[in-house]
Amino acid sequence: MKKLLLAATCAALIGGALSLRADQGTTAAAFLKLATGPRVIAMGENFTGLADDANAVRYNAAGTAYMDESEATLMHAIWIEDIFYDDMAAAFPMKNIGTIGTEIFYLNAGNFDGYNSAGVATGQFSAGAMSATLSFARKIVDSVSLGLAAKYLSENIDGQSSTGFAIDLSTLYKTPIKGLSAGINVANLGPAMGYSQAFTLPVNVRFGAAYSAAKDINVVCDYTQPIETAGVFGIGGEYGYKDFLVVRGGFKFQGGFDYNQVEEGYGPSAAAGLTLGMGLKYGRFGFDYAYAPQGFLGDTHRFALNFKF
Repeated sequence: MKKLLLAATCAALIGGALSLRADQGTTAAAFLKLATGPRVIAMGENFTGLADDANAVRYNAAGTAYMDESEATLMHAIWIEDIFYDDMAAAFPMKNIGTIGTEIFYLNAGNFDGYNSAGVATGQFSAGAMSATLSFARKIVDSVSLGLAAKYLSENIDGQSSTGFAIDLSTLYKTPIKGLSAGINVANLGPAMGYSQAFTLPVNVRFGAAYSAAKDINVVCDYTQPIETAGVFGIGGEYGYKDFLVVRGGFKFQGGFDYNQVEEGYGPSAAAGLTLGMGLKYGRFGFDYAYAPQGFLGDTHRFALNFKF
């Protein structure tokens, strides 16, 4: 009865999230759409069904319930124009209790030239954002785990600020087929936020599957449904060589193959396309890199240091 009630509750939450709609470009806290984790990005941001490292705090916290070692990752992203952002995520398994995770995200959107209503220059101003996340995950049976992540959100522009909060709900299922897992993550559920006017948060629902053929050989695929645009389908994978070098690749599709194409209802095709990356491992330390072109917006690069303890 409990399992049936849990399944019905999950189905209601997913259905409710999928029914939400917002016009393109009208959601608040747009920084929540930015991808983190070079390993994840290199595989096309397809991680919901795998979720096996500290990046899972953002993509599917339920996956951290299967981690047996504490792990942390520190990322720096060189994004378009002079925008950059940083991210720190960590997960701490506690025997017979569950796994606690945390993430801190910071965005620096750079400086902008300001003008008043008469078109007179008023000097430069800056803009940025940050979020702080605390998650908890636990196995409810050996093959199924649940995760909850709570986020504090903050945006600022020209001395004005806006704050809010959101939660993510997630689950991971280890199927009877060895190496095959599937996950669901409902992200950014929370009240509207904004400055003079409040807007809906960028809620999205991710469905993912992963197959681990061997150690460091993973194939992943995700379907992500934002509330603003058409869904994104992605596939990716990674191949490890002698527990030292890992090569990764991925592809996302959102209605167009041309990076420079913009279609009504789909968003820019720059949101889709090929991604590449690699990783290096040495003992309990690692380094990851991801390359993700954004069409006419330019190329983006992410770097991360990882360590287990």
